[in-house]
Amino acid sequence: MGEAVPVGEDDVPGAAAAAARAFDDDAMFMFVFPDPSARPAKLDRFFRGAVRYGRLAGKAVTTPERAGVAIWLPPGSVDMSVVGMARAGMLAFPVTLGPGAFRRFVAYTGWLDGQRKALVPDPHWFLLALGVDPVWQRRGVGTTLLAETLADADRRGLPAYLETTDEGNIAYYARSGFAVVRDAVPDNAGPRTWLMLREPVGR
Repeated sequence: MGEAVPVGEDDVPGAAAAAARAFDDDAMFMFVFPDPSARPAKLDRFFRGAVRYGRLAGKAVTTPERAGVAIWLPPGSVDMSVVGMARAGMLAFPVTLGPGAFRRFVAYTGWLDGQRKALVPDPHWFLLALGVDPVWQRRGVGTTLLAETLADADRRGLPAYLETTDEGNIAYYARSGFAVVRDAVPDNAGPRTWLMLREPVGR
């Protein structure tokens, strides 16, 4: 697999579509969007905003084929800002995703934010999402999309953090140095979630 490239504005639809296909059967999004017939379109809207937020306020990388996308929030800016969300078009989510879905999303991500703040020292890199189109999976795309930022974390002596609702992802991320620091289910509602931390290599 070739090098990762920054997501440009013209890349947003393709990168978002790849992520939407990757997360169609993800437990988080099955909780947020329980109607399977509506989920693909809502995921596409969601990831257009999320990818755009990443490229404007953090780092979003894809491949020349737009085979997938990694969205990173950078050290010192891991809490999403209202200004950044407005620029990314995410303030329309209560309407475009639907009020019920938006309430479920806010409840679950609010719980995630509390977990991260309790578990992870600042500063750190936060992997907001890694999605690879199913037709490109098991071909090294995800590793390529992670590599540059993990190398930066090592150079700067910074941890990296992520969350997954797919138990099968634990071994995948472990190969990049992540380890589970908490396995929990939200009190309010939401799927079982594994919270993973990677300490910098060589420190």
